[in-house]
Amino acid sequence: MSRKKMLILRGNSAPAGSYPDEQGNPIAWPHGALHEWAATEYARRSGYHGVVVQAAGQPQSQHSPQATATLKMFFDDPDVAAFYGFSGGGYNLKHILDYLAWNKPEALHRIDMIVVLGSPLQPKHAYEASSYNTVARRKIYPTKWELANWDVVYKTNPPKSALPEGLPKNTSTHMFGPDVLLAETPAGRYRDWPFDDDD
Repeated sequence: MSRKKMLILRGNSAPAGSYPDEQGNPIAWPHGALHEWAATEYARRSGYHGVVVQAAGQPQSQHSPQATATLKMFFDDPDVAAFYGFSGGGYNLKHILDYLAWNKPEALHRIDMIVVLGSPLQPKHAYEASSYNTVARRKIYPTKWELANWDVVYKTNPPKSALPEGLPKNTSTHMFGPDVLLAETPAGRYRDWPFDDDD
């Protein structure tokens, strides 16, 4: 029996000095910024095997490198049932959902969770299933559309009070969205999960 997967979309790439790592060091992010362990551990605690898409979050469109790679992984692997978008990856996630609603609406039923962190230019309702059901029902399956349904976890940048202790005082909170979300998630939620995380 295979385990459901969550595709994790990185933020934008950036040179050193732009975004801090988990210790607050402003390192370079050539492949897209993300505190990867926090994101994949959140996926695990939520019942998924987290798979990080190896493409940066910019540019953002339905045909961006990140959106294209994510859609290919989604279509190639029927175990993918959730998405996690951080920063630029969160904006690309909106484009991915738009693409599915207009072009492959039957695939929307595979999704059972959407996580969006640090992408405040898109509101939470832009990721809710109701928006995409409306498109699919009205434009593609006007009489026979069975509603898709998924949970949405949506967070903007965390407050400084939520950051881990010991960081430099001028550390931006943006990169720590995954860490703060993980800290809010029970550690033992799936401790008895019967599958191997390496599969």
